[in-house]
Order: sequence, then C-alpha cells, then structure tokens
Amino acid sequence: MDLTTEAIRLGIHMARTRAEVASTNIANVNVDGYRARRADFGDAVGLLHQAATDSTTSPDRLAIAKHETFRTETSKADAINGSYVNLDGEVAELETAGTDFQSLATVMSRRFALMQLALAGKN
Repeated sequence: MDLTTEAIRLGIHMARTRAEVASTNIANVNVDGYRARRADFGDAVGLLHQAATDSTTSPDRLAIAKHETFRTETSKADAINGSYVNLDGEVAELETAGTDFQSLATVMSRRFALMQLALAGKN
C-alpha cells in the first residue's frame, strides 16, 4: 500500500485500541483496586510525524506498527488522585475513539472509491 493508506490504517488501529482500553476501564469501574489503563501511542505518533514531514518514508515503516504493539499501562495519575477510574472521562474517551474511527474509515472508503474510479478510467 501507499504511505497515506498506511497512515490512515495506523490511525484506525489507534482509535480501536483507545476504544478497547476505555471499554476495559468502564467494565472494571466497580472492581476494588482496579486502576485505569492507558494506551501508549508514542511510537505510532512518532511514525506518523515522520511520514508527515518526510515524504520519502517507506509505507512499510508504518505497516509494522500493529494493534498489538500499543502498550497499555496503569495510569499513575488516576491512582494519585484517589480516583481509580473516572467513568465520565472513560465514556468521553470511548466517544472520541468512536468518532476518530468513523472519520478515518470514511476517509479510507473515499480513498478506495477514488482509486476504483481511476482504475475504471472514469472522471
């Protein structure tokens, strides 16, 4: 695939991970001692930044970032504040991830539709 398609795919995987982490936090809101988890997208954001600033970046660099490579960690900030899971914050995180996923899926769908038109030779 091309660089743009791989960047969109990576963004979709990031949104999926955010939704999964928020869902897990919501599911465990009443579990004593459970601390909120957060996904670490540092490497993925770095790859996306590199792709945005360097058009010679290989799409394969983005393709290696898989959903399973995003680490989830216990949030120390939530534990320090005495609030192990902020339910309102998690619902907002889930909604944001859903909106991101939907937007990126729409962009990908339109991109493939344009490719299909180009292959068919239509304007």
